[in-house]
Amino acid sequence: MQASTTRRRIATMVSAAALGLTVLVGSSAAAIAAPQDFGNIDPDRTGSVTVHKFLNQSGTASGDISEAPAAGDFADPVADVEFTVYPLLESGSPLDLTVPENWDGLDALVPGAGCTAPSGFTLGAPVEMPLTVADGSSTVALPVGLYQVCETAAPANIIERALPFILTIPMPHEGGWVYDAHAYPKNGAGSIDKTITPQEDFGLGSVVEFPVTVPVSRMAQEWIGFAIRDTLDDRLVPVAAGDIVVTADGAALDPAFYEIEIVGQQITMEFTAAGLAWLNEGPNAHVGTEIQVVFAGTVIEVGDGVIPNTAQFWPNNPGFDANTQPPLPSPEVRTNWGDLEIVKRAAGTTGAEGTLEGAVFEIYAAEDPYAADCSTAVATGDPVVVDGATSFTSDASGVISLSGLFVSDSVNPVIDNPQRCYVLKETAAPAGYVLPADVFTPVAVLIGDTVSDDVEIENTQQEVPELPLTGAAGQVLLIAGGAAALAVAAGLMLMRRRQAQTTR
Repeated sequence: MQASTTRRRIATMVSAAALGLTVLVGSSAAAIAAPQDFGNIDPDRTGSVTVHKFLNQSGTASGDISEAPAAGDFADPVADVEFTVYPLLESGSPLDLTVPENWDGLDALVPGAGCTAPSGFTLGAPVEMPLTVADGSSTVALPVGLYQVCETAAPANIIERALPFILTIPMPHEGGWVYDAHAYPKNGAGSIDKTITPQEDFGLGSVVEFPVTVPVSRMAQEWIGFAIRDTLDDRLVPVAAGDIVVTADGAALDPAFYEIEIVGQQITMEFTAAGLAWLNEGPNAHVGTEIQVVFAGTVIEVGDGVIPNTAQFWPNNPGFDANTQPPLPSPEVRTNWGDLEIVKRAAGTTGAEGTLEGAVFEIYAAEDPYAADCSTAVATGDPVVVDGATSFTSDASGVISLSGLFVSDSVNPVIDNPQRCYVLKETAAPAGYVLPADVFTPVAVLIGDTVSDDVEIENTQQEVPELPLTGAAGQVLLIAGGAAALAVAAGLMLMRRRQAQTTR
């Protein structure tokens, strides 16, 4: 009677707590199968354990330790998960399961934290199982004995690893023994998505927003930590904590549920105790709810023009210890910027000669910012604010510098376009010069490039009355009169010669 009770306890312990069979799975799971053997344990027999790895399920049935699942019984298999089997040693030796008293107390064994051995035992040499394949399964042969099985590696999107479990070869089952056991440890999978809000302001000093979305995952364990973190590039200054927007399915999340902490470039949204209690309401009551944090920073410089950004989801890791539970990284996004320099000069000059100081310009967005040819760009909207200014004046070298103009990003059309069209407007010419007939000059701003010398805008001089030339009128009259006298004299001489010839 006592042996039978012990066996039932072991079966319950391994099946429910260790193998995770109480996690609900598809309702079509097969009925419990018969054991593989009866009678005494065969110490020379080789057994095995097969893990069947799936995401946390939402059905109503359990798996069977004596056989593999039927096709369709489970959803969402997980490939590329590694399990490691450790023999449990007592006083340095494997436990001999052919000794009756060695079964006593096995139903109370609990793996230590972080896959350490249960109290009173040590871990033997590890046996690494093959990575799970596409159907989530992996098998390793094992001799008769007592083992602890731990999940030791998993894909990056696995945010809840299976708890370590205790295994005996053979397993007591339905009055008999199962030498080839089947375990169904589950995973919680997470996801994180990052995007960029379409840019509305285009000059240095503008704010760039990076919305990050994390759906609440189905978990077998309770949430003990939920945090989303974004470390901004040094070219961005984080906005104030009060300007970070947090929503759940698009509605403002209760401010009591989270805290925002900013340390240097790092911004962290972390759920409070009240927020974790909300997440843990009922059996996964908020599964699928999209938690979004809109991280934001002000552009203070451009550098090479490409400013990347990546966020991280830290599930059930309130200490932010990457060794115990690495964060799940988001896709990388990029916001692209460039500089613009133009040269103002007097018409007809080249090089350093004739450059003009004091010309005043504004810059505007173009109606078609991503036209293939910016030469016909048309201005739209109000002047662009660049580093707090809307008016820009040429310096002593005739150069007008606009450092930091938005070009494109990696999310919104046109994705990563290498240039963006803008339009310059000259609002005041230097002293002594006039505005051009057309005060608008289309320009193209390139990612990370400073466009100079290629863009030159000329001014012509103001017109004034002509200066009088001293004595000019008298000289003209004398010259004209002298020419007339010479013509008359020549004519008289010609007439006299003709007369003399006729007389002869």
